[in-house]
Amino acid sequence: MRIAIVTTLAPFIKGGAEYLAANLAQACSAAGHQVDIFKLPFLDSSADSIQKSMDLCLQEDFSLWGQQADLVICLKFPAYYVQHPCKIMWVLHQHRSAYDLWDHAAAQGHTYSTEDIALREQIMALDKRVFNSALQNFTISKTVSNRLKHYNHIESSPLYHPPALANAFAMDDTQAETGDFIFAPSRFEPLKRQHLLLEALRLTKHPVKAVLCGSGSYEHHLRNFVVHYGLQDRVTLHTHLSVAEMISHYKNSLAVFFAPYDEDYGYVTLEAMLAEKAVITCNDSGGTNEFVVHDHTGYIEPPEAEQIAARLDALFMDRNLAVSIGQNALHHYQSLSLSWDNVLNQLLY
Repeated sequence: MRIAIVTTLAPFIKGGAEYLAANLAQACSAAGHQVDIFKLPFLDSSADSIQKSMDLCLQEDFSLWGQQADLVICLKFPAYYVQHPCKIMWVLHQHRSAYDLWDHAAAQGHTYSTEDIALREQIMALDKRVFNSALQNFTISKTVSNRLKHYNHIESSPLYHPPALANAFAMDDTQAETGDFIFAPSRFEPLKRQHLLLEALRLTKHPVKAVLCGSGSYEHHLRNFVVHYGLQDRVTLHTHLSVAEMISHYKNSLAVFFAPYDEDYGYVTLEAMLAEKAVITCNDSGGTNEFVVHDHTGYIEPPEAEQIAARLDALFMDRNLAVSIGQNALHHYQSLSLSWDNVLNQLLY
């Protein structure tokens, strides 16, 4: 079968969406299918740029090609607007600024222009139309499915998949240790909320350390915070780590902190579980809470620095507890039976 995987292109950015598309293509190819990834440009800097990207995708008719794709698998907005009679949705997320983040910003006092409101209404109408016309609707998590149901009244099936570093963990045989630092790998953006970890460090009674890894618009703020509060001896920020270095940091940490706001899925959670580490997350962190079992595989805390600080101190003073929770996390991951074979069995058959 000829399969077209359709997603969006954001120049010089490689994250979970890019890993998912590449791993899905590899799985399709290994199963004997012809597969290509098609990346359509998407710029969300303004209502006008979003509109242009939407229009471009709406004009793409994959059924007109000489070598017609037998199946199109769509991953992201607005790429899932492309036309094809045999189209399956496996959605990472919709345009969140028109959905849950719209409500989030409004609750914080943001006001929207007439142009913003019109664009949102158009997105919601188009989304409802294209999801209703798809052969099947899948999402990557219950969190994303719940949003689709809440805002668009569309039913969908959550379909979990292995994280980006799953194969690298499987091939790594280095011995893990329980260190004195909390590992926090994620993009440096406000919604990822690394500031909660840094604020908690200021309140700990013990010298817990933290290692952050990522890049993004929030980097300057985080570095300034570390200097302003004199945390230079306890906090390390990396903008890049190799795969081997990432795995080493996971495996040698005390625990992993990943507490974004309403995350879609969260590879960090699953990779921490593969590394036998407890995950500290928050009760409004979305997809992370589909995998973390409080007090068993990790900790689900309110998004408050005082509560997180207390949890850091408890783990720092009881390394055996950290080890035990980490072992539970690995066993829980293994019980999920995440595999690309399972993904293909549900997507294609």
